[in-house]
Amino acid sequence: MIHVYLRKYYYASWSNQISWDIVSYYLYLPLIFIYNDIGMKDFSVIQNLFDTYKFSGTFYQAFMHDNGNWVMNYTCGFAYLYTPFFFIAHLWAKLGGYPADGFSFPYQFCISNGVMLYVILGVFVLRKVLLKFFSDKVTFLTMFFMILATNYFHETINDSLQPHAMLFTCYALVLWFTVSWHEKQDLKSAVGLACVMAFSILARPSEILMLLIPLLWQIYDKESLKRKIELLQKKISHILIMLACGLLIALPQMIYWKLNTDHFVFFSYKNTEGFDFLKPHIFKVLFNFKKSWFVYTPFILFPIISVFALRKNYLPAYYAVLIFFLANFYLLSSWAAWWNGGSFGMRYFVQSYAVMALPFGFMMKNLLEKKALKYLLTIIFLLCIFLNLFQTWQYVSWIIPADRMTRAYYKAIFLKTKVTEQDRWLMEVERSYGDTESFVNPSEYRKKLIGCFDFDSLNSAFTDAKFLDTSYYQSKPHALRMNKDILYSPALEIPLNSITGKDHVWIRVTLSFYPPEDLKHNPASLVIHMRHDNRLDYKYRAFALAKVPHELNRWNRAIFEYMTPFPYRESDILKVYIWMRGEKNLYFDDIIIEAFEKK
Repeated sequence: MIHVYLRKYYYASWSNQISWDIVSYYLYLPLIFIYNDIGMKDFSVIQNLFDTYKFSGTFYQAFMHDNGNWVMNYTCGFAYLYTPFFFIAHLWAKLGGYPADGFSFPYQFCISNGVMLYVILGVFVLRKVLLKFFSDKVTFLTMFFMILATNYFHETINDSLQPHAMLFTCYALVLWFTVSWHEKQDLKSAVGLACVMAFSILARPSEILMLLIPLLWQIYDKESLKRKIELLQKKISHILIMLACGLLIALPQMIYWKLNTDHFVFFSYKNTEGFDFLKPHIFKVLFNFKKSWFVYTPFILFPIISVFALRKNYLPAYYAVLIFFLANFYLLSSWAAWWNGGSFGMRYFVQSYAVMALPFGFMMKNLLEKKALKYLLTIIFLLCIFLNLFQTWQYVSWIIPADRMTRAYYKAIFLKTKVTEQDRWLMEVERSYGDTESFVNPSEYRKKLIGCFDFDSLNSAFTDAKFLDTSYYQSKPHALRMNKDILYSPALEIPLNSITGKDHVWIRVTLSFYPPEDLKHNPASLVIHMRHDNRLDYKYRAFALAKVPHELNRWNRAIFEYMTPFPYRESDILKVYIWMRGEKNLYFDDIIIEAFEKK
């Protein structure tokens, strides 16, 4: 396992281990202990780090609060785990002559390899939990299949800095302390349970669902509910101590929020995709070839079946496991970016495998008692292991892409060790994650007009007559006059699925503008973005007119291009408009919006 894990250093630069989302989990440590600037008031530090280490296309890991401080998107739970390895790395960097900047080689090496200690701990803890219920043979087989036949294996060997493998360990500990407390009713187990749950929730607030496991454990009828309530009343001191432990663990985060936002409790996930609770993406999460559970981890069907069969096998855990599983599945299926970003399969579910291992253990126990079925399912399980390991190898070898899979490409590369350029043409288009992108090969696309504003008769949205002007125009008789009284132009708003049924479309906006004033002092931008569920704007791009070659007191022509992102939902709205950021007059005319769809 360590050999396979270290293989990632063969194809990925060491400088890329702390990157993307992980930066937001980790950045607390260098900001506090190296730069003494937890509010990122000196943004040049961040800019220099991004220029040096290329963490991601843009700095999305934090956002600027109204008071001018930058606030991390993600809470500091994982920073706790990184801390001992951070200090080891910091000492190494100073003594070894490396940049003591929080991201040079010692930090990358110590953090990425140190995390494996937590991952390995999870395997041993889960084994201890399973041995409370099963023989050593059943325990071994349960863990063998759960580890090697699911994408947990990938998360441990290739993405261990991501939250899921470490949270698997947390769920194993929750099971251990839950079982232990109900057996012994001791304070040690209660404190351990409280600390693990508090840390997990602070690492990812959605893990609050793990509270269901100890809360519902040993509840399965009215009498058991009555006994549970009596037990909690008897151990009220444990409950109070657990709450105190949770508050103590959350206190550093609350202090951080108070220093940077003036609030002890603050919702920092406002710039993330959010949830579609009324329209969960259940079918896509289960069956889509871009990224789904059953396509890339088909073995998981058996642990899922075992969850529903747990009632017959171990009633005290049935409702705790079942309700947790259903709530967790609904929550994760409701996430707007249902495909989990760049990952192998549905990585958001990986931490829950520790809980699902318990009912699957009972399935394995029953299976060993049925000879004919035992051999048939063993063959199926082994085939699932082969498929999972082979596709994991395809993923780390860049045959399976992180976020461009299609049904056609999956069929073309199934069980292949090499792929052709012709095969790769079947993938989704390669998207840019930076602020700029260029429309190349327009001859491969079909063009169609989707919007037009000449502010006379051909308009794609209503324009108030008081903002029309006849003093300056590109085409008679009107142009749009914008100033401090009209900050936003009439907007084109059109559902993406009415433009195309394909994975992307290029948008080209051509417009004429007449600037009487210097645009550096009277700025305006063309804005293009997608809107999801009338609440979330994503892939927001604001193209500043000041950056376009132009002359004052004459009509200038500008062209802007934009590739649509992968939509959260096909009916999401494409929105195009002008944002006036200055106060003086600026004139616009003949805005043409075209879509280019792949032939």
